[in-house]
Parts: sequence; structure tokens; C-alpha cells
Amino acid sequence: MISMEIPDYIKNRIWKNSLPEGITLEIDIPEDKSLIDVFETGSKEHSNKIALEYFGRKFTFKEMDVLTRRFANAFLKLGINKGDVVALWLPNSPHFSICYFATLSLGATLTAISPLFVAREMIYQIKDSGAKYLIMLDRFYREFKKAKDQFLLEKVILVNVEGQVPDIPETDKIIHYNTLMEKNPEPLTDFKVEINPKEDIAIIQYTGGTTGDPKGAELSHYNTLSNLMQIGQISDYMREHYIKRDLVGLSILPWYHVYGQICELLQGPRSGGKGIIFPTFDIPRIIETIKKKEANFLLGVPTMFINLLGSPLSKDVDFSNLKYCNVGASAMPIEIAKEWEKKTGFPLGEGYGLSESTVCVTNSPPWSKKKQGSCGIPIAGTLVGIIDEQLKFLPIGESGELVASGPQIMLGYHNRPEENKKVFFEVGGHRWLRTGDYAKLDEEGYIFLIDRVKDMIKYKGHSVYPREIEEVLYEHPAIQECAVVGIKDPDRGENIMAHIILKKEYEGKIGEKEIIDWSKEQMAAYKYPRIIKFVNSLAKSAVGKVLRRVIRDKEIKKAENK
Repeated sequence: MISMEIPDYIKNRIWKNSLPEGITLEIDIPEDKSLIDVFETGSKEHSNKIALEYFGRKFTFKEMDVLTRRFANAFLKLGINKGDVVALWLPNSPHFSICYFATLSLGATLTAISPLFVAREMIYQIKDSGAKYLIMLDRFYREFKKAKDQFLLEKVILVNVEGQVPDIPETDKIIHYNTLMEKNPEPLTDFKVEINPKEDIAIIQYTGGTTGDPKGAELSHYNTLSNLMQIGQISDYMREHYIKRDLVGLSILPWYHVYGQICELLQGPRSGGKGIIFPTFDIPRIIETIKKKEANFLLGVPTMFINLLGSPLSKDVDFSNLKYCNVGASAMPIEIAKEWEKKTGFPLGEGYGLSESTVCVTNSPPWSKKKQGSCGIPIAGTLVGIIDEQLKFLPIGESGELVASGPQIMLGYHNRPEENKKVFFEVGGHRWLRTGDYAKLDEEGYIFLIDRVKDMIKYKGHSVYPREIEEVLYEHPAIQECAVVGIKDPDRGENIMAHIILKKEYEGKIGEKEIIDWSKEQMAAYKYPRIIKFVNSLAKSAVGKVLRRVIRDKEIKKAENK
């Protein structure tokens, strides 16, 4: 039975007294604006500013607008209709931006595919999304060729990001991006599609597959615009009062994920900021760019910051120009956050969100009051609460599943009505999303993530949270990265296993026993890992979130095959 009341701590929004400067409790979201309106308005307001820099080549907002309209003109002539789904399989590049905004301007829905995907994964997303058109990097054609007979596409557009002519010949179905642009030198000017922001889907964002097959989160123009404006409050204050000049960001977040789209691709025209584009996580090039001291902000995921700090190339490099850095996608280990602040001179911002919430639910910018282990308070227009397994709201301080309500919450999973029934419920006049994350809320409204509900380990009846163990392991000087999972065990229920990547200087110099013995001294007897595996990499999602489920499943298969 679902309780029909929400607690006073939600009604009164107890976080209202903890709002960081520049952040409001509510925000007005226009109901008649679309994402293309953001792009068009920003292109006019910031026309002569540099929008993007790509390997030294600089593009103004005006240039990007003209190129986008030219591609839109070509795309329209191919027969694309409002509501058609377009799959975009490209790395971060000006071409990604051009194709992205052109697609939206025609009223089509976009689903972006990870450049890391192989044929099987690409097939799944195209089939599940119902994509009719595919825009892809020419170098991916070899992978595409393995699967091209397994689905029907109207057209496939090949892009060479260096401006060269692709080696693959054109056919009735396969067209070169260069050809389309050459045949359409004039930008599209006399076309305006009618978009219903609250109903029309802008993006189908696929989840990282942490709990099975990836699901497509349907994000309307209103969902995405809402989150853009909610996050925009933070970036505006950052620009005007914290950094005190135009934003210049290291665009490292993958744009095939909505995190990169909202916080980099869309925030650019909204704020007039410049993005220095990185197609891959290229540490030497990132370090060289930081040395030039132009970039002043960086958004990323924990593994990015861990690897930047751990690189020998960054040892004597001054990071102090990076005044604003924010981490999302998964919880940041406390020790790494401390190390980053020491390196830059500025505290690290941290936010929480998921694909189902467009991007962001809570945030803790660098200038806000900090609480160790917290991802901050709800952003404007957002409610959060903690529930138990019966969907009953719990009091402040008690641990349970985090739920959220706000204008950025997805319409639902694409073609998954049964899944939608599981993740949504209505109480107190609000539609709530079950996040699947275990958390608690304190008396000031700060959220503390504990773990994914499904990642909790049951060791001899004790509830063990992998993140808690990982936090302790990160304090060990030899550990670069780690992931803790539960492995089935007939005597214990589940045993505790840690996959560990050692820092280079410790490889071959430290063994499993040393890590286990050290862990025994640092945590309760039922918590420390019993099995240690040294590995070279950890399974991760599109945005760098460690996939404990994948690690656990591989270990189960190994055990079954013995």
C-alpha cells in the first residue's frame, strides 16, 4: 500500500536554508521553447564568439549556425520527417554538433551511440530505438558492415572528421557528409517545425545497462530544457562571480551521453562559453591544454579525475586555472576529492543524476557548504525523498531508496510499459522516479549516496555496501582504482571480492595478502574483502561509471566453468 502523504521535510523542502549562492528553490521553465530555440538564440547572441576549438581549428557560433543549417537543408531533402529517429554514431567533434542540432531542428528524435560500441551493441540500439537514419564515422564502417543486413535504414551518412572523402563508395543508401554539404551551399532558412516541448521526444538516451539490457530513456524537449536551465543557474553564477570571465571548458565528457550534451554541447550556445573538444580521453593532450592556462572548468566522472591525478605527466603541472570542476555519474571517493582540491586549490563540485533524470537531480558547487560524502542538495524545482521497499517515505536520517520528482524526469522508457510501472509512482500530487540508488537525507537536505540497491552484498546476514569498502581502499597508497562486488558463497551467502588496479610504481611489489591484512585493520570484520584480484581495467559504462554487475557476472561465469 502506497502512503498518500509526503513527509513535511519534503513539503517544506528542508534544503531551502542550504541553497548555495545563485541557486533558487524554484525556476520558471518556458513551456513553448525547444532545444533548437536555445541553439538559434545563442548563435545570434554570441555570433562572433568562439564556440568550439577542435585540434587548433576554431569555429564561431555564427559558423556553426551556418554549417548546421546547411546540413539541415540537405537532411530535409533526404525525406526525414518529424518524429523520425536518427542514430548518431560519432565521437566528440564539430560534426557531432552540426548533425545534432540539424536533427533537432527538423523535429526528429536523436539517439546517440557510443563510439566504443561493437556491431552487436550498435544493432541493439538501432533496433530498439527504431532509428531510420544513421550518421556515422567512416572508420566505423567495418563494424557496421558486420550488421548492415540485420536492420532496415533509410539512409546512412558517412562522416570523415578530417574533411577527407571516405573510402567507402556512395550508393543509393550510403551518402557522404561532404557530398551533402557540397550540394547544399545554402543554409535552411524558410523551414520551421512545430514542436510540442512537453510531448515531443528530443533524445532517447540509453542507460548504461547496470541492471540488464540498456533501456532508452525518452527525454522531451521540456525535460532537457528544464535541466539545461537548472544547471544554467550554476554555470551563470560560476561565470559571473566565481570565474569572473567567459567559460572555457575542456570538453572531455562524451557527447553520445546526455551528460555531455546538456553540460557541454547545449550549455555552449546558452552561455556563450567555448569548448575545447577532445574526441577521446587523451591525457597527454589534456595536460598540454591545461598548461596553456586558458581552460577554467572541467566536468567529468570519477575515473577521469583519478587518472589525471595518477598520470606522471601531471606531476609538476599547475592546475590552478581549473577553478570550477564538477564530478558526476557516480560517487567520488573522498580521498580523490581531497587530492584534487590540493592539486587545484579549489574544492571539487559534485552532482548526482541519472539518464532517467536527463542529467542532474542534486548538486554541490565548489562555493557551497561542503559535507564529506554528500552530492549536495536538490537543484531548483526538484524534490527528493527516501522510501522503503513498500514505497513508504522514511524519516530524515534513515537509509532507503532515493526517489526524485521534477521537470527533468523522463517521460518513460522507450517501448517498456512494464518497466515504467516499476520505476514510477504518484504520491502527494507528484510523479516520483525510483532511482535504484540507496541513500539517506540529513536534517539540512543533503543527500548521501550509499550504493546501488542491487549492488548491496549480504555477508553472513550483514548488509555490506561496496562503496563504503571502496572508500577505504582508496586510502591505500598503492591503489589507483577499485571495484568491490559480492560473489555467491554457500557458507557466507556472498563473499566480498575487490578488483584492484595498482599504481604503476606498486605493480609487482604488493600482493593480495598485504591488501587483505591492511583492510582488516581499517574496517569491521564482516566488511573487509576476502578475495583480491589485481586487474588492468574495470568494466565501465558510457560515461565511465564502474559496472559492478558486469564484473560480478564475469566472476560467476568463471566459477561455473571451473
